[in-house]
Amino acid sequence: MIKLTSDDSVLPRPVDVLPELANAKSRQTLAQKLSDAFELSDASAMAIANAVVDPSAVRKSIGEPSDPEVERIPVPGGTLLGIRTTVWTRRTMPDPRNPRTLPSRRHPFAIEPGTGAEDSRFRPVPEPQPLDPEYPQLAELAVDIENREHLTWASQQAKAYVLAENDWRVSIASQGVMEAVWLVATTYRHKDGTEPATTLTTAEGSSRDTAAHSILGVQSADVPYDEADARMRSHIRKLNEAFIAGERDPELLATLRCERIPALILVGFEPHDGATTGFPTAVKSLVALRHVDPPKPWGEGPENESLADEVLDELYRRSLISATQRDYYAGSCTRAEALTAHLSDDPVIRAAEIIRLFTSDDGEVHDAIRIAVTSQSTRKRMTPKLMNELSTALILRAVSDDRDRVDQVRRYLRYAFSKAVHRETWTATRRPIETLKSLALEEVREAIGSGNDEPGSASLELAVRAAFPLVVSGRLNADRGTSGNQQPDRRTPGEVLDAMRRTPQGVRQLAQALDDFGAGINAIRAVDDDGNIRARPNGSELTISDVFLRGEFPAPGKAKAAKPGDTPTDYYEAAVERLAIAFQNVETAFEELAAVSGDDGQPLVETRGVDVRLTDVWRTLLRRMADDMVVWSATYRRAYGKPQTPSFAAVDDENEVDDPYADAADLDDSQD
Repeated sequence: MIKLTSDDSVLPRPVDVLPELANAKSRQTLAQKLSDAFELSDASAMAIANAVVDPSAVRKSIGEPSDPEVERIPVPGGTLLGIRTTVWTRRTMPDPRNPRTLPSRRHPFAIEPGTGAEDSRFRPVPEPQPLDPEYPQLAELAVDIENREHLTWASQQAKAYVLAENDWRVSIASQGVMEAVWLVATTYRHKDGTEPATTLTTAEGSSRDTAAHSILGVQSADVPYDEADARMRSHIRKLNEAFIAGERDPELLATLRCERIPALILVGFEPHDGATTGFPTAVKSLVALRHVDPPKPWGEGPENESLADEVLDELYRRSLISATQRDYYAGSCTRAEALTAHLSDDPVIRAAEIIRLFTSDDGEVHDAIRIAVTSQSTRKRMTPKLMNELSTALILRAVSDDRDRVDQVRRYLRYAFSKAVHRETWTATRRPIETLKSLALEEVREAIGSGNDEPGSASLELAVRAAFPLVVSGRLNADRGTSGNQQPDRRTPGEVLDAMRRTPQGVRQLAQALDDFGAGINAIRAVDDDGNIRARPNGSELTISDVFLRGEFPAPGKAKAAKPGDTPTDYYEAAVERLAIAFQNVETAFEELAAVSGDDGQPLVETRGVDVRLTDVWRTLLRRMADDMVVWSATYRRAYGKPQTPSFAAVDDENEVDDPYADAADLDDSQD
């Protein structure tokens, strides 16, 4: 049974008791009417009647057999005739030769059936043919199979492929099947002499029918051979009794949703005058209109735009935002109108407020977003990635560049909001940049001094704000691929911003980006540790780039890129970078040694060990370096962090007490 989680798309669709299975007489009457109206064989007409939930309603919808009222579906070569109704899922069958599996089939010319792996155990199930070759326009098909086992094998192969490539089970367990499956009466003829079996089979493979059968525990290949009304009635009765008794087990509710599915049953075909098109070809044409040559998908941009608008509408309907806020977030008001409504006309502030809205931990807001999104898509999950994409769609309505440029910014900006933005508590305020920078610097000093991994809400808000100018100005990009990529690493923009907000220099650089962008300076200037504008050797101001930011604010364990120069600081930074690279190489070499296996598959280092004359020297070296690094890290905390009163002493391997601030100079509290 599929397990649903809080992130799994849509709120479950309500359920009710199932109707009883129609009595045999009602079904026989419908079958006769189908035969008269569409010249179907008795077996095909009865297969349709047995599957229909409400035969009397279908009889009325057909009208007079001499002039039946049906849905008319134009296809190349003629017009298909269809009946829309609801059918019992257990009396339909997913196509055992699902077209999705065509490229992976093993054909007899390539491998003798039964001589290879399981996927070549039988010949592929052949194409459906007219049931009566003399009347190819009649809406009934025939498939020739070797035996029942052949059908079971083909169904299992199709099921495995569909559930691996196009699994609808989570959505359908929650919502049931909502879009009609296309069904055709199909007779399976056995070469071993077994009597033919007729059932309704999906015309387009139907991942939905496959998913519903999986949820119900139905073996699809058994459907043509199962005509036990008594067992079906008993099953429906037990489900209804459990529901009426108040049972609300998720498995029971999913079963009740999946027992019935909407269907378009193809019952006839009218070819054009003089056309030779038969019913099988007409069905393929209809399927091709959906799967082979369908309307062009909207794409991510338009899709997210539509979803984001619906989210704002839902939030407004629930009174979680005002009409003015809805228009503001939607970009529907001018900047002057925003100021009049006491809202910020700064696109950076607006962007931060949108991000805060979509990352809110408010349960009502989360439910509103989920309802809005799943009104258009039942397979989307409420993930941070989706929230970033919807936020980005709204944020970019403040950008007026050409379409290609905006699309590029969209692809980068959606990765600019780190995990901390979704997990930590922060607020989108309208505090001045200088105030926010000061608060963020104080947080960073506290974090460095205490060894805390999370600086705080001010630095997080600063990073969220700075994402807009850095990405829009082209100073921070997402992964640009491997071809000609000069990026030092493949971190997302959000990860780079997260690294920046954890150092004093990074905080100052974020604030500088906001200041320059707000002043209309697209070439954002670089700053040093003290916040001073950095200069090139020729005296001009140094500006930042994606490569610069990734090198200056590296990932944990990596040193910042050393600058060319001959000052003591230049030599210091170059030495730190070399040491960081050396440690990365040591780690790689260590893992490579541990991965070398002998003939028995066991790591050789575990059976042979390493010469003690090597390991003793290595351990001594590592201990000496570890001792020095304790001092180095304490000195860094003292230099850049706010002093903390240790709550306990740190004890090394030799039981000696280390005071992390014992030899460090007093910190000037007036420093930034």
